Amino acid sequence: MNQKSILLLSLLVASLLLGSCQKKQTEEQVTTPKALTESTPSSDKTLKIGVVSLDSLYKNYEYYTQANKQIEAQLKRNQQTLANKAQKAQEAYASYMEKAQKGLFTSQAQVDAEEKRITAMQQEGVRLEQRYAEEAMKAQADAQKALHDEVTAQLKAFNADKKYDLILTSVGLEGVMYAGESFDITQEVLDFLNAAYKAKSKDSKETKEAKK
Repeated sequence: MNQKSILLLSLLVASLLLGSCQKKQTEEQVTTPKALTESTPSSDKTLKIGVVSLDSLYKNYEYYTQANKQIEAQLKRNQQTLANKAQKAQEAYASYMEKAQKGLFTSQAQVDAEEKRITAMQQEGVRLEQRYAEEAMKAQADAQKALHDEVTAQLKAFNADKKYDLILTSVGLEGVMYAGESFDITQEVLDFLNAAYKAKSKDSKETKEAKK
C-alpha cells in the first residue's frame, strides 16, 4: 500500500471517529436535560406559617402571669424586710445621737461599741439588698427559661397534626417586621396553652389533696 493510500485511509478513520464522537455528544446533550428533569422533584406545597406575639403571650399566658405574681410577691416581702432593717438602723442612730448629746455615755468604749453596732446594722442592710437583687435577677431568668421550655413543649403538642410548617415569634419590631392578620395565631396558641396549664394545675391540686 503506497503512502497516498495510507494517508487517505487515516483521514477516513479520523473522520469516522470524529463523527462518532459528535453523535455521542449530541445524544448526551439531548438526554442530560431529560435526566435532570426527571431527578428534580417538583413540589407545589404551600408553606404554612404562623406568627405568635410574645408581648401578648407574656401578658395573657396564665403560667407566666402566675410565675410573675410569685416573683412580685417575693420582691414586696424583700422590700419590706429591707425597709424594716433600715428603720431599725435609723432608730439606733437617732438613739445614739440623743445619748451623745445628753452625755449619757460614760466611756469611749460605750461610744465605740454603739457606733460599731450601728455600722454593722447598716452593712447588713447593704449586703441583704445586694443578695435580694441577685435573687430577683435569677428568679426572673429562671422564669423566662421555664416559660421558653414550657411553650416549646406545648407548641409540639399544639402542632401535633402538622398544621403549621413554621411558627415564628414577634417581639415588638424585632424578629418579624410585618405579618398579615391571617398569619397571626397568637390567640389560638394562647387558648391551647392556658387550657393545658389549667388541666395541669387541676391534676397537681388533686394529687396534693389525695396525699393529705
